[in-house]
Amino acid sequence: MSQQLPPERLGQDDRVRLEALRYAVNEEAASYLAIMRTFTGAIAGLLSDQSAAEVAQRLAEQGLELDVDTVDARLSYLVEHGNLARSPRETEARSLRDYLANRARYQLTQRGELVQRQVEELLQHTDTAHEVSTEMLGGILDGLRRLRRDDAPALAAADPDDVARRIGTVFAQFERLVESTREFYTYLSQVLVRYDLDRDEYQAFKTALLDYLQRFVEEVARRMPQIAEELTALRPLVPALTARANAGSRLMSLDGRQARRARGLDPRDWDGLHSWFVGTPGRDADADGVRRLATEAMRALLVNLRRIAASSDRERSRYADLLRLAGWFDEADDATAHALWAAAFGLYSCRHLAFPADDDADPVPATASWWRTPVAEVPVTLRQRGERKVTGRSGRREDFTDAKRARLAERQAAERRRAAALAEVARHSGEPEVLRISDDARAALLEVLARALTGSGPALGAGGEARADATASTGSQAAFRLTVRRTPGRSTTIASPEGRLVLSDLTLSLTTATDVRTGRQEVSA
Repeated sequence: MSQQLPPERLGQDDRVRLEALRYAVNEEAASYLAIMRTFTGAIAGLLSDQSAAEVAQRLAEQGLELDVDTVDARLSYLVEHGNLARSPRETEARSLRDYLANRARYQLTQRGELVQRQVEELLQHTDTAHEVSTEMLGGILDGLRRLRRDDAPALAAADPDDVARRIGTVFAQFERLVESTREFYTYLSQVLVRYDLDRDEYQAFKTALLDYLQRFVEEVARRMPQIAEELTALRPLVPALTARANAGSRLMSLDGRQARRARGLDPRDWDGLHSWFVGTPGRDADADGVRRLATEAMRALLVNLRRIAASSDRERSRYADLLRLAGWFDEADDATAHALWAAAFGLYSCRHLAFPADDDADPVPATASWWRTPVAEVPVTLRQRGERKVTGRSGRREDFTDAKRARLAERQAAERRRAAALAEVARHSGEPEVLRISDDARAALLEVLARALTGSGPALGAGGEARADATASTGSQAAFRLTVRRTPGRSTTIASPEGRLVLSDLTLSLTTATDVRTGRQEVSA
């Protein structure tokens, strides 16, 4: 068993792997990148080996002149750090000159290809907005449903490559969804700390981003219960699916182990997919965390907008001012630049530094040495904040009465719409097979359904049930109670102008608020 190292120390194997990054950050990084591109620029380069002379010739064609000895030294450096390897292929030399030019040939290693690919991706990266690939949610749901349709006889007769292709498609879509989500929130975190946007720019950006976040949260809330249901039902079938996808001849590595395949073909890969949409005991689903982050981002956007809209005596960014000042310095001549420097930063020539220590009774001449003159008394406001003026009275307090009244009105209108939607759902008490409701009622019902399924976790098996209460606002009475039961062979259809949702093998039971209170009183009695 390998010894566990402390977190601040790296093992020898990890240090050797990280050596492969050195060529990208040293002083000759430009030439090393050009050399590595001759090996990774095309498929032919990945499968072939090259000598120093051939690499030097290809560099010359690109406009980079390096002698063969320098190229050979660079190639040897890359070999030492694991990016390249010396080729074992023998070459036929017809003369001593051919032998000296081709005595060593080099080929790309797996580690070198991985590092160069990551370096190229980093160099091409731009700090621009990336949308979350929410369209992948529908593809993931369809793929899981197709995998679930295969029973044991159909799976045994299925083509292994077809099963592997369907699993690989689901996981490729899932990886794209996770990657785009990570990129979006990374960009969003950078935007939330920017203070160089003026009020109009930030208001326009805020409106577009809030609309996008709202649509993103609604899409996740609509798809998440369906995907969670499919994953819960599909989980017992995962070993059989992966076993069928891995059937047939497989590539073996030199140590006798099977070569790695695409994600999803190992049963352990499904744990990440399950954790993202369903969660694990004691841990919420990652999709819930994504929705929570979106809500927090909306609050942060509103806080930043309030800060930008605040009065001028509060703290604000000087980014635009400093950028304009830099432009003035760039266009000014020498005399104007000195005058601008003194006016902007208050840094005059040295002979003026003695004036704060002057005393009317015993003035200090400007020609006196600093070593022999008394220390100047610098005011606290000047020393700590750079302010010369005396602070006056506090500014007038901002009045947010109208804004608060408007927000309260919006909140009350939203609560009335939600209460009406819940009341509409509550009118369909019992166990209806088909619910025909409005779009608002459908959204409210799906929200309660998501809470019920998320709270049950993997416990909603055959005959199992999950419950959740629907309330119009915090602290109010429950409008109805939703009970979800696993009933194989029975389905529930939710129809609205937006579309139809069929919950296969699930029965929804709606209990009104009166029935819920009556049941509680009977239990108490």
